[in-house]
Amino acid sequence: MNVAIVEDDIKSAELLKTCLLKYGTEKDIKFDIVHFTSGEEFIEKYRRAIYSIVFLDIELTGMNGLETARRLRDRDKAVTLIFVTRMAQYAQKGYEVDALDFLIKPLSYADFSLKMGKAVNVARTKEARSVMVTVNGGFTCLSTDKIIFVEVMGHQLKYQLVDGVLEMRGTLSEVEKKLKNNGFLRCNSCYIVNSRFIDSLQGYDLKVAGYTLKISHPRRKQFIKELMDLYKGGG
Repeated sequence: MNVAIVEDDIKSAELLKTCLLKYGTEKDIKFDIVHFTSGEEFIEKYRRAIYSIVFLDIELTGMNGLETARRLRDRDKAVTLIFVTRMAQYAQKGYEVDALDFLIKPLSYADFSLKMGKAVNVARTKEARSVMVTVNGGFTCLSTDKIIFVEVMGHQLKYQLVDGVLEMRGTLSEVEKKLKNNGFLRCNSCYIVNSRFIDSLQGYDLKVAGYTLKISHPRRKQFIKELMDLYKGGG
């Protein structure tokens, strides 16, 4: 599990590393830890899907932790974020940037262990509900919870997300294999839809998060059966 520490105080960073290594030994988790000494360096070098958990000092010199967190969320809304601070009142700001929790300096291992357990569980759940896609010769990790539907035109794929659109080359059959265990259903030869966003079905019109998609006649019966199976199974 890759972890980033953004901390300009070396002693605090070393203590956090010690806590991580101790926790990893106890829970049989290998942590690959990268330390950044400034928010600027962290944001400059940040790439999506590299880190499972980020520990971020609020009182960084230069660009402070809150601003660093805002810029992080511009790039990655899914990574698990934990604030580290000397003043608890600052930590409340973490909810503005979807921080999971906060640690108060000086760290106590008991507090760290409790909150780390929650962070690991959340990070693993997010990773289990994500898919890697190729974009512009590189890779990015998408949360399946944010994919409304995937459309294909020729060899061009379009991922319609809750917060934007991603386009790349590929085939719908490849996407179907990646998403088949995450509540996605194929309604015709052009679309795979996320069942969580389905609003209604009228005839051959499928309402999905405000979009209207067509179900093909040959697929309609099987589509409804698969959808009902998902609902019965809580998918």
